[in-house]
Amino acid sequence: MLVLEAAVFLLFLAGFCSWLLLSDRLVQWKDRREARRVSRIINRLQGENIEAVVQRFGPPREQFTGSTGRSIYEWRRPPSLELPDIRGVLVVTLTVDSNGRIAESVWHRM
Repeated sequence: MLVLEAAVFLLFLAGFCSWLLLSDRLVQWKDRREARRVSRIINRLQGENIEAVVQRFGPPREQFTGSTGRSIYEWRRPPSLELPDIRGVLVVTLTVDSNGRIAESVWHRM
């Protein structure tokens, strides 16, 4: 009887550890897939007019204009639900040149 209990315990322990490893791998896979999708969306913004992006994503959370005419726009999800869905907080920062075109787009997850 002791051997049977030990075997059942070891099987349960092996199953539990396998489930933990597989669930962690699944989360990593989903994170990589989300990151690729968000990168494609954000990288496509380069060269677009900032007014079109503001209409698409809504008003930015923060906006700064420098002395050279370049501007920085920042959106966050949440609360901006127009941004792509991602686990955690998504921060999108766009650098806009003096002509109103997006020169650089960066995102990161918090």
